[in-house]
Amino acid sequence: MSAAAEFGYLHARVSVLAERLLAPQRLYDLILAGPDEEAALLAAAGLGGLEREVLNNSPVLDQVLISGLIQDAEVLSHALTGTARDLLIYWIRRIELGNLKAIIRGKMSGMPNDEVRQRLLDIGQFSTLPVEDLLGTEDPAELLRRLEVTPYADIARQARRVYEEHQQLFALDAAVDRRYFSGLTKRAKSVGPGGGEQLRALIGSVIDRLNLSWLLRYRFAYQLSPAESYYLLIPAGFHISSAQFRELAQLNSVAEVLDQIPAPLHGVVEGLTTITAIDRALERETWRVATLTLQRTAFNLARAFAYLILRERDINLIYAVLLGKRLHLDPALIRESIGAPTTTVTAAA
Repeated sequence: MSAAAEFGYLHARVSVLAERLLAPQRLYDLILAGPDEEAALLAAAGLGGLEREVLNNSPVLDQVLISGLIQDAEVLSHALTGTARDLLIYWIRRIELGNLKAIIRGKMSGMPNDEVRQRLLDIGQFSTLPVEDLLGTEDPAELLRRLEVTPYADIARQARRVYEEHQQLFALDAAVDRRYFSGLTKRAKSVGPGGGEQLRALIGSVIDRLNLSWLLRYRFAYQLSPAESYYLLIPAGFHISSAQFRELAQLNSVAEVLDQIPAPLHGVVEGLTTITAIDRALERETWRVATLTLQRTAFNLARAFAYLILRERDINLIYAVLLGKRLHLDPALIRESIGAPTTTVTAAA
């Protein structure tokens, strides 16, 4: 089957949904927009009514924000079958990992179950966690054993070994993330013709960003040893291989690490000095790769992933703008918070 035949419907759905993505200038316009213009911009982005939720400080605001992304994923999943559909669903279940971590934190801190439930997000048809069973467990060890009969079995087994050895939330969180993203890269490699290379490049950009950000934090913020830091990384990479990360973990400062990063990522982080700035630059690089994938490829699974990445970016940035405006922050401060160049925003908004 040709790529056009296999991914024709998906291509059409992505093209329609992509019309809702905000160009950077439109996002920056939102900072200075009055109520009517603001409502129109949000409606065009498929987020009509969000301004009222932010203004009223809705207790379900997180759910409102994530629901838009889940709805889009549901639409795209219906256009896929087999391995491609499984991979897209696996990507969305990344959100459910937040629920799992919230339950684990609650169990470790003795938080009441009702309070934990309030922190959980509904991911609709993609949900697989047996929430009530997990909440009813006595401790994290039992919780992780229960998890071994769910689609998260491989994550649970690794996390349980780490918990039994360390019994630390940090180590447990890191193990969950590492195992999940290892599974993501493994699944991406199983995608055949029809955008497989573009998909691996896009997911590889995500993995490179996470690995580099984690390495810098583990080594220089948490002061972990080179061996510990390397062990907690995802055993994969795109522009930076696992072997190169092993060498980077041996270095003694952020500056030394950045100096040894291979091209093209060296140019992305060159001259930066803080881990936060480095992480943001790498995130923007992922957005750049996603934008090119969406604009320059056709009839492949990578376009769907690119759209979801950019859609999540838009939702988070739009929320940051709305929150800043509701708090009456200076427009320049809002621009800085979303990484917008000051020369891009005009009074025309």
